Amino acid sequence: MIENSSSLVLIQVICVLCIAATVAWIIMVTPMRVAPKASSRFALANLSILVGMLLYIQRTDDPSYLHWLVADMFILIGFCLLRWGAQRLYHLPSSHRYDLILLLTTGGLMLLAKPHVSSSAYLMIILSFSAATLFFMLAKDHYVALKANFTAFATYWLVIPIVAIGFMFFIRAFILMLYPEKVANYAAFNAKESIPILWTYIALILIVNILIIGNTINRLVVKIRTLANKDSLTGLFNRNALQHKLNTEYQRWLRDKVSYSVMVIDLDHFKNINDRYGHVAGDEVLKAVAQQLSTAIRKLDYLCRFGGEEFVLILPLTNEANVLKVAKKLQQTVAEIQLDWHGDTIPVEASIGCVTMKEGIDADDLLHLADKAMYQAKNSGRNCVKSANLVSLQTYSI
Repeated sequence: MIENSSSLVLIQVICVLCIAATVAWIIMVTPMRVAPKASSRFALANLSILVGMLLYIQRTDDPSYLHWLVADMFILIGFCLLRWGAQRLYHLPSSHRYDLILLLTTGGLMLLAKPHVSSSAYLMIILSFSAATLFFMLAKDHYVALKANFTAFATYWLVIPIVAIGFMFFIRAFILMLYPEKVANYAAFNAKESIPILWTYIALILIVNILIIGNTINRLVVKIRTLANKDSLTGLFNRNALQHKLNTEYQRWLRDKVSYSVMVIDLDHFKNINDRYGHVAGDEVLKAVAQQLSTAIRKLDYLCRFGGEEFVLILPLTNEANVLKVAKKLQQTVAEIQLDWHGDTIPVEASIGCVTMKEGIDADDLLHLADKAMYQAKNSGRNCVKSANLVSLQTYSI
């Protein structure tokens, strides 16, 4: 039981922080619906740590598995839930099996000692090593996720606090191994000497929750930005993203004079598909075309849905001769789509216009010329490719 008044106040502060964090994460789950599956794990993490702390402070001189083993396991489960929430938030591979093995191993080692104050140093060493391992792994998860969206400097500074917490547990275990008699200074909560470690726990709870809330909000902002640049039906980049990419490629061409091309792909007789089979079937055709085109292009190519049944493809490092070859290949790729719709096969064809950047034209002109070439393909009977180069139009038909 807690006898020191200062320690009692700090314990109460820790419990209030855990309750506040739990409520905050529950609000993130509902009604805000911010990363609900990850936020629910963070809420359970704080609740689990709270339960562990409440059991911890009930320790007396009597042996008790509830107030020793169970309390420690609740705290470790809370740390595991922090990691599982981060993995869910960042869509990382799950570590459930590894973490459960760690929990079972920790519990088994704790069972080797009597759940009593006489074994407190040993039990705290086991708990500290397990906690350090979990926080080091949590830091690794954050590093893997954050380095994709942040600079190395920002990533390190966001991960360092979690690493520091891991080192805090590791150092505490090492000190207790060398000086088990100092358990009151580094582990117990019921003595005046425990006040520094209680302040450390307060800082730990604040740092971890603030960091994870910040990362959750950042993840939400990234998702909003991504959705703002993606077409909701096909998952391709939308017109807004296309304009930005066109400007980027144009600036690169002005600087390096490296050829790039633009292709406009328009599905033939798409209105007839909607009229005959319905708009749902038309949507399925658009998704099938988007998928087929995405698998046929390079990773550095930029495929967008321009609007309706029209797609635009930006091809960096591609000259006029090569863009014609790519256009013909993509035309054949689209023609291979045979969408089965309630027993009927919906044929899909496309007219394609393409153009390569040259001196004297800007980014807007390039897209306009590709679009004009596509309409030339339509007027020439559809299901063909035309290339605009300011001088002539060349036609390729299947």
